[in-house]
Amino acid sequence: MKTSLKLYLTALVASFLLLLGACSTNSSTSKTESSSSAPTEVTIKNSLGVVTLSKVPEKIVTFDLGTADTIRALGFEKNIVGMPTKTVPTYLKDLAGKVKNVGSMVEPDLEALAALEPDLIIASPRTQKFVDKFNEIAPTVLFQAGKDDYWTSTKANIESLASAFGETGTQKAKEELAKLDKNIQEVATKNESSDKKALAILLNEGKMAAFGAQSRFSFLYQTLKFKPTDTQFEDSRHGQEVSFESVKEINPDILFVINRTLAIGGDNSSNDGVLENALIAETPAAKNGKIIQLTPDLWYLSGGGLESTKLMIEDAQKSLKRSEEHTSELQSLREIS
Repeated sequence: MKTSLKLYLTALVASFLLLLGACSTNSSTSKTESSSSAPTEVTIKNSLGVVTLSKVPEKIVTFDLGTADTIRALGFEKNIVGMPTKTVPTYLKDLAGKVKNVGSMVEPDLEALAALEPDLIIASPRTQKFVDKFNEIAPTVLFQAGKDDYWTSTKANIESLASAFGETGTQKAKEELAKLDKNIQEVATKNESSDKKALAILLNEGKMAAFGAQSRFSFLYQTLKFKPTDTQFEDSRHGQEVSFESVKEINPDILFVINRTLAIGGDNSSNDGVLENALIAETPAAKNGKIIQLTPDLWYLSGGGLESTKLMIEDAQKSLKRSEEHTSELQSLREIS
């Protein structure tokens, strides 16, 4: 009887030990699987090289407004904790009201920036000279579009930024970029079959500056395929100053106008009536109602983002709509005569 009891107890203890070992193994396996499924690091390719973070950035400060609208479009608006808030495009006003101000578009407030303890700082071309100081506070990236192939480089920037938010961000970016590609192709196809030539000018305190196909407004030419005029302009971020006589000589069929004074909230009185000049009135653009006022704060302050690109496409489409309306009017006049 005692021997049987002893064997029974021995078997019971052995069974218990086996069960305990199994539980321990399952627990260890579960922890390993959980650990392996969570992102251990985030790599972001950018104009400064490659930045590696230990996790998805939960607190982001951006001086690049295009990346701000991309982050919002990807569904991670709550991750933005700071940006310049005083001079922003209208379409970003609501976002600016939800985050902390970190200085101006060109002059960061480094103290305010450091106080936010960000996981990631996104610089802009306007703040590039502060990158070293930014890096002392948090890992910093910079996204710049290439002059030779604006849209390809812009898409690469968007995809790289989206990858910082894991598979969710990457998939959303692919979907949104596919929509933009479709919209761009629709505009580009119409422009490729047209012989009309376009000129982009910047109005600033009563003066005009012109931009060519390789300029900061190359999106119009390289991506949307508006044909540039034959005139060559110096490669400058602020364009090449032109006179009324120059615009008349260039003789554009389409004149895109970006008002810098309005974009930065300045006094626009110096620009009043500038485009009503008699020489400009002689251009095909003026005669055919093809002087297109682009949304100034959008084109001058932002760009290169998912939202801003969509809005810029819609803005540029005004010229195509005007063309269709003009063609319809001519057709009606012919029918009447």
